[in-house]
Amino acid sequence: MTDLESIRRQKIAELQKSQQNAVEQDFIHQQLEGAKKTVLQRFLTKEARERLATVKIANPKLAEQIEVGLFEAAQAGQIQGQITEEQLREILNRASGSKKEFNIIR
Repeated sequence: MTDLESIRRQKIAELQKSQQNAVEQDFIHQQLEGAKKTVLQRFLTKEARERLATVKIANPKLAEQIEVGLFEAAQAGQIQGQITEEQLREILNRASGSKKEFNIIR
């Protein structure tokens, strides 16, 4: 019975450790999201934030890519002033790459 109890205790300890790791990762994720949100509010105009929110609904991966890029640029001191909606649209166009055009011939 002692072997069974020691195995149970070991499994319980492993589960508790994995739960602790999950809690820590969640905390770090929340901290990063809060910092990213603060930076975006500081460096984007209201219209640009609205445009980014719209893009996030339509294309979450692209919006996340833009948010991370803006966050990193702000931390590196590469952003001077606020980014307008027009500037954000240019950034979105560059990030989305070349769009394929289709010509329908009848």
